[in-house]
Amino acid sequence: MTDILIRLFVPGADNARDAAVRERYGVLSGAVGIACNVFLFALKLAIGLVTRSISIAADAFNNLSDGLSCLISIVGFKVSGKAPDAKHPFGYGRTEYIAGLAVSMIILLVGVEFLKTSFDRILHPEEIVFSGVLVAILAVSMLVKLWMGAFNRKIGTRIDSPVLMAAMQDSINDVVTTGVVILGMVAGRFTTLPVDGYVGVLVALFILWAGFGIAKDTLDPLLGQAADPEVAQAIEKIVLEADYIVGVHDLIVHNYGAGRSLASLHAEVPCNADFVAVHEIIDEAEKHVWQRTGVYLVIHMDPIDVDNAHVAALREQVDATLREIDETLTMHDFRVVDGERQINLIFDVVVPFSYDDDDRRTLMMTLRDRLKEIDKRYNPVVTFDHLM
Repeated sequence: MTDILIRLFVPGADNARDAAVRERYGVLSGAVGIACNVFLFALKLAIGLVTRSISIAADAFNNLSDGLSCLISIVGFKVSGKAPDAKHPFGYGRTEYIAGLAVSMIILLVGVEFLKTSFDRILHPEEIVFSGVLVAILAVSMLVKLWMGAFNRKIGTRIDSPVLMAAMQDSINDVVTTGVVILGMVAGRFTTLPVDGYVGVLVALFILWAGFGIAKDTLDPLLGQAADPEVAQAIEKIVLEADYIVGVHDLIVHNYGAGRSLASLHAEVPCNADFVAVHEIIDEAEKHVWQRTGVYLVIHMDPIDVDNAHVAALREQVDATLREIDETLTMHDFRVVDGERQINLIFDVVVPFSYDDDDRRTLMMTLRDRLKEIDKRYNPVVTFDHLM
């Protein structure tokens, strides 16, 4: 079914990196989601009214909020697909994340309201009418949601959409909540306890959990999260394949929406190389990164002395000492200012974000002491960087 819908409504479906194709995928997902959720809302609301079950009604309005979420998702995809302009030179891709954040707020609001209603049902219980037919209908709704989850997962993976992956998770959550509702209906036949109210609380908590999860998934890229390790490794690998480039560091990736990332990177090149030739090589490396990853990369050249045996030996000593202290630490931009009484070793050290000011001071003192044990003239001049 999913493949049939894609063939019918997504021309050029194989080119998922194209903004127009991505928009079609998003609109298709949203339209299918609206149709399914409106159907389930009507079905469950009717059941809830007949059985006077607050938990089923809660589940019904959860489906309605899902339908509204799908509508917001469509708007988000439409706006995010707009071409860059003078006001927004990097495009509108982050609108998709804003849409996801709006969806999460709706889900949280629904969760809070039904949590209050469920507590009220616990305090003022009402009899629930049980019917095997109603249970069967709810089971059908679970199957619909399972299909929607698989549908959103397939499309979300294909276009790398955090919003659709969140929609997939939300569908799975709905399957769980509906299952809990069925359990509550069955349990209500054997006890006078307000099982419906307790089950309604569980449903509401699941809704809240889904809302918080979606909010986190959409806030992270808006706030500026670290680069995907696989993408970072791919970029570094491609750049290091180029001639002249002997090392890379300080990779920073800025996400402006799926398929719209801007990155910068420092590439170490021999200081005695033909810089016209190096510039041409770097231009080619930037193009290769774009072609193979879809990331627009800007490379800054860092000239280093690769032929000086004395500098190379000092670099190896410092690197080995650094790794003895903490094997996760790395260094770059190594330079030497040589003197008879003092040898300044100038370099940058990349430390994890877990290192606070005290950790850095301790590291600096330990590194200085270790290097002076090798040669009293060594004077490390260190700049600390974070691993991006």
